[in-house]
Amino acid sequence: MDGLDFLASRAVIISGAIAGALIATLGPIILKRAGVQSSRVLSMVTRLGYALSWISVGLFIAAGFLSNY
Repeated sequence: MDGLDFLASRAVIISGAIAGALIATLGPIILKRAGVQSSRVLSMVTRLGYALSWISVGLFIAAGFLSNY
């Protein structure tokens, strides 16, 4: 359970949410400036950011169930 407690910690949840938002928002913009024109790659980066954000939401819910209050 120690691994799940670490993953459900406040720092990991907030970091995951911020990283996911940054990847979903800035990833395609940065890749376009770097010369990547493939819509498939840009879509994949956006979905990666969304997935990371949703994982963070799931960990937030798990943290609620693991709390002692």
